[in-house]
Amino acid sequence: MTANVDEASMSRRRLLRTGGASAAAAAGLAAGTGSAAAQYDGWLDDVSNYDGTHDYRGESEVTIEVGAGDTGLLFAPAAILIDPGTTVVWEWTGQGGAHNVVADGGTFDSGEPVDSEGTTFEYTFEDASEGDVFNYLCVPHEAVGMKGSVAIGSVDDDLVSEGDGGGGEGDGSGGDGGDGNESTTGGGGRELSSSDVGALALGLGVAGSLLVPLFYAAHRKAEKNR
Repeated sequence: MTANVDEASMSRRRLLRTGGASAAAAAGLAAGTGSAAAQYDGWLDDVSNYDGTHDYRGESEVTIEVGAGDTGLLFAPAAILIDPGTTVVWEWTGQGGAHNVVADGGTFDSGEPVDSEGTTFEYTFEDASEGDVFNYLCVPHEAVGMKGSVAIGSVDDDLVSEGDGGGGEGDGSGGDGGDGNESTTGGGGRELSSSDVGALALGLGVAGSLLVPLFYAAHRKAEKNR
């Protein structure tokens, strides 16, 4: 933990880790929010785009938008999980007026609010330890929920994996949980759907029913000619 994080922030996190978690969760539920937000000690309870903690472990640098959303009054993503030593870059979109990035407790501070698109502020979490949580805000827009959190190493929250979207169950690709139109591959490499296979089987059945009487008649004629 960095030396310039104030004792109040340390006390809040210590309370959360040593038994305050259940009380914070209850408070979050009473306010109509899930227990996941309560694990940040209620910091994200009024953040409209909080959807879990976005997992950026393994990345050396992570970018957060400043002035995101339709109103330009959000950080996006609102909560991230990184490794110790990762650099976080806050980048201004130019939307929502003048913003700044100030840590609760003073660990980092971008300075006076600015509104210029492309402005960046970065901080490297070199001295952070696993389990640390750094809450931050935009000073002019704290009251409307422009806040965020950076968790280090591990977090008791629903994780949102970056880069998801391929090959999962129920994606219709022929795996488990497909859309019911499973396919197989024909000799020429063309995939045959279940409806194609059914039509082929029906055609073979009809052809067979027509050929059987002809075969039987030919057999009877051959018997008579003996």
